[in-house]
Amino acid sequence: MKEHAFVLPNHAIRVASSLLRARHGMVAPMIKATIIATVVSVLLGSLPANARTTRPEDFSTLAEEFVYTTLSFSPASATGAGLHTWTDPKTGKIFNFDEMLDDYSPAEIARQRAWYTGFRKRLLRIRRASLDAQTRVDYDLLMNAVGFALYSFDDERFYERKPQNYAENLGGALFAPMSLEYAPKKERARHFVARLEKTPAFLDQAMTNLKASNPIYRKVALEATEGVVSLVEDLGKDFVKDTDSGKEYEAARRPALEALERYAAFIRDELPKRANFDWRMGQRRFAAKWKYYLQVSFTPAQMLVFAERELRETRAEMLRLSEPLAKQWFPEKTYDRSNPDAYLNAVVKDVLSKIQEEKIDRDDLVERTRKDVEKINDFIRSKGVVSIVEYPNLKVIPTPEFMRGSYGIAGAVFAPALEPNLSTFYWVTPIPKDWTDEQANGRLREYNKYKLLTLHAHEAIPGHVVQGIYANLITPEWRRILRAVYGNVPYIEGWAVYAEHVMEEAGLDGGDPTKMRLISLKANLRVLTNAIIDIRMHTKGMTDDQCVNLMIDKGFQERPEAVGKLQRCQLDYVQLNTYYAGLREWRTLRADAEKKGGKDFSMKAFHDRVLLYGPIPVPSVRRLYMAGAEPTAKMVP
Repeated sequence: MKEHAFVLPNHAIRVASSLLRARHGMVAPMIKATIIATVVSVLLGSLPANARTTRPEDFSTLAEEFVYTTLSFSPASATGAGLHTWTDPKTGKIFNFDEMLDDYSPAEIARQRAWYTGFRKRLLRIRRASLDAQTRVDYDLLMNAVGFALYSFDDERFYERKPQNYAENLGGALFAPMSLEYAPKKERARHFVARLEKTPAFLDQAMTNLKASNPIYRKVALEATEGVVSLVEDLGKDFVKDTDSGKEYEAARRPALEALERYAAFIRDELPKRANFDWRMGQRRFAAKWKYYLQVSFTPAQMLVFAERELRETRAEMLRLSEPLAKQWFPEKTYDRSNPDAYLNAVVKDVLSKIQEEKIDRDDLVERTRKDVEKINDFIRSKGVVSIVEYPNLKVIPTPEFMRGSYGIAGAVFAPALEPNLSTFYWVTPIPKDWTDEQANGRLREYNKYKLLTLHAHEAIPGHVVQGIYANLITPEWRRILRAVYGNVPYIEGWAVYAEHVMEEAGLDGGDPTKMRLISLKANLRVLTNAIIDIRMHTKGMTDDQCVNLMIDKGFQERPEAVGKLQRCQLDYVQLNTYYAGLREWRTLRADAEKKGGKDFSMKAFHDRVLLYGPIPVPSVRRLYMAGAEPTAKMVP
């Protein structure tokens, strides 16, 4: 889990920057989640809700209007998506999103809700069956996005219940001009200061809105608020240095910090007196968000059965592979077999610990990654994994210093959805020079030479980077942008996990297939326990201790990691199922495609086609693929 330098939960900076993705996921879905799930907004004047016809032949215009209008609801998200200015089509007034904060006022929330309601009526006037197969997918994306938005307005109502959302949104908005090089630094410094000036009013509105909370929401909100203080004081001061905005920053800094102090005091002293909102979402809400956020072909109950069965199978395979190694490496050690689970854990832990000793040197991480990526690329070419094997815009570079708190080890960094021609980076975070050998070895043991290969496959090639390259080939442009901004998270995350498995099956093994397999199985346990705790904590009454113990005893996770995941589970719901849900869909689709293709099945052709559909729900990919529908993308030789 990537931790942010100013102590914000993962999605905070993702809101601000299209450079950052949801953990191992592209930013587009996080923009969507911010726009819809957290109901953040800004009053931009009158939008022409009825300015377009809803005839089927005008669907592209309707889709464009939806994307740009919903982005306009959140300046923080608009900046991250690459939408910096917008002209009100009715008044002609130009809005600079980069200088604005999101508006949570009741009037704006009501206006947005009315807009979504009206848009749904316009969609319903379209006869879906009259659309071609690809456009039906886009229609479904819009209808799902509208439903998700209205669910967030009417049921979740997190703008009344989650104090951390305000700190996260503010921190993201202030951080965006620092992290996104969309304009010269002097101009971005002015944008930062303009947003800083609006901070007191933003936080006053937050305190007016909040009506309920719970201890975990308040705890994280206080941490997030402290992080924004640090951002303003430290990063902000450095950012405006050597620009024309120093005086304006100094004038805005104190009122902003005082507002943050008032907000922290409100969270600490006043908010506990208001109503309690249970962080456990319950079966009804869980099922509702599951439907909108995942869009997969199975229910939470089915998912739980799948995950718990595969957890047992994975552990059994790890024991089978570990026992011969334990006998070889620890010939003098006797393991107590009276408790099967304890025996399994003892054997596997010893073997994993030995494998993790095969780590790289602390000073070699960046250069080793460059070489590994080159070798993986050659491997992909030789094995025929995908057709596109040239990535001229991909640059493997050290993570910028100000972002190293966010990227503990590495991550793919994408251009904004509306500025796709900018470079894609694979940031790799060097081990800090002031770390002790013990600290460095702890990091490098976890990211040993086998784990690093799976990380590169997941984040870079053939994972997220390759998936993003294919998605950028989609035509026409309105479709590319719609699927980028409202892309399906299980498609994206599932593809990256699936890509790890494809590479291992093709023979990427770091020189030892058994060791590679054990490290991969350990990673799979994390995916499985994520799904299990998410469902059980929110719908089955799983206790905190049961949650942490499951991750430690069944998943071989360390206690600090397990405690952090517990908090993540309490703060959000359904999102932790993204990885396993997507993986299951991709596995099933691949099996069905192999069955359909028989002896003529080509892995490369299969991957090319499904990636060229873009990040749509995998069940939609299945329908298109099985029907032989051609992607609307231009393949580059």
